[in-house]
Amino acid sequence: MTVLDNISFSEALELCLKNANPKDISENIYINEALNRILAKDITAKRNSPVFTNSAMDGFAFKHSPNKKLKVIKTIYAGDKYEDFEIKDDECVRIMTGARVPESLDTVIPIEKCEEVTDEYIIIPEIKKGANVRLKGEEIKKGNVLIKKGETITPEIIAMLVSQGIVNIPVYTKLKIAILSTGNELKEPWESADEEEIYNVNSYSIQALLKKHGFESDIIGLIPDSLEKTVEYINNIKNDYDVIITSGGISFGDADFLYEAFKQNGLKEFFHGIMVKPGRPTMAGIMDNTFVFAMPGNPLSAYINTFALAIPTLKKLSGADKYYFQTVYAKNKSDFKANPKKDHTILGYYENGEWEVFNGYKYGSGMLTPLIKSNSLMLLNKGKEVIKKGEMLKIILFDTVFTNKNNLFNI
Repeated sequence: MTVLDNISFSEALELCLKNANPKDISENIYINEALNRILAKDITAKRNSPVFTNSAMDGFAFKHSPNKKLKVIKTIYAGDKYEDFEIKDDECVRIMTGARVPESLDTVIPIEKCEEVTDEYIIIPEIKKGANVRLKGEEIKKGNVLIKKGETITPEIIAMLVSQGIVNIPVYTKLKIAILSTGNELKEPWESADEEEIYNVNSYSIQALLKKHGFESDIIGLIPDSLEKTVEYINNIKNDYDVIITSGGISFGDADFLYEAFKQNGLKEFFHGIMVKPGRPTMAGIMDNTFVFAMPGNPLSAYINTFALAIPTLKKLSGADKYYFQTVYAKNKSDFKANPKKDHTILGYYENGEWEVFNGYKYGSGMLTPLIKSNSLMLLNKGKEVIKKGEMLKIILFDTVFTNKNNLFNI
């Protein structure tokens, strides 16, 4: 495998997705556990929807004809068992919403649209044939594909499945994801830290980000800055997880042992370094059957690259058929500059069709305030130095949906 160094951000994403092959392992779960899981097989309709032809309104059902005065001969309620009976062209039945429409009738007029209503007859205006009648199977026909394999199960899909009496759902098994950080200077948040030490922000922010997008993960600890111990640590966990996400230790400093430790454990990397600001020291690859992401140590860079690279990849690894972020168009509110020799992942705030870069794009990769003050991300390919006020930009909202089309980058 050829290792690519300092590739573009779009190339890095495509390499991750190209190599993200879901494991064909599924399980059946009950419907109340299915939210956000990925469907492993097509589900076909067990019955028609509507199950029978029924009335969409409270009103009167009749056979469409020139007759305007119709005799009321019967009342049909929702839930009544169907019994066939004869009805003439100048007759009608009073009918309730959801009640079965007799086979010989084809039109329903709401009570309030009638010109005159008595207990014995009604007088009606002109009305279109078939009005207010919901035909058997007009929404869904029995045997047709109801939900396709690869769909993420939403509350709306659950409603559809329950309407079909489907309660056992075949889904892909959940990914087992490990999160760890490296660095002797790191402390867990419940420990005391002096001025030379920092808290393990990345593990907890990455775990929270994954959880927001439906992924469970384990924070499994800190790796000391020792090659021998790091190699041993990776060897002990690599067969227990489908994905390992690390932060820090992947640059080329004297104490950055993580890359070599992964290599000694059989890693075949797709790239090692992205020409992007922020987040250049990023790596991804495969170690036996385990997908590896090595994110930067700076918290803002680690968060952004996990969001923009790892989340789509994890979606595909999970079996989802939609794994690209959906973009929205926004008008840029103010000029700002970018290094034209690099790609950029730029934070900002989107509101009412407009987007404002955070602090004129003047912030550092070790900061967290830009994340808190932003609700969106703009991906900019290299080659552009000034992004002008009034330009239309493609923005990824942090609260986004996914699509099967790649339309992410601003060139």
